[in-house]
Amino acid sequence: MGLSLKQMRLIKGKTQDEMAELLNIHVQTYRKLEENPDEATIKQAKKISEFLGVSYDDIFFAQ
Repeated sequence: MGLSLKQMRLIKGKTQDEMAELLNIHVQTYRKLEENPDEATIKQAKKISEFLGVSYDDIFFAQ
């Protein structure tokens, strides 16, 4: 089983506010994405993986 979006974000030392700003969404919306990453759009998922420096597959397809 892979790491969750939250775990990856914490390992990289990023805050939820930084992630929300990157995606141009409200921080509450980002929190919901951490709870259910399947709700992220492809564009958001790619931005998240690039920003965290991890593979898109590692976040969104690791079960």
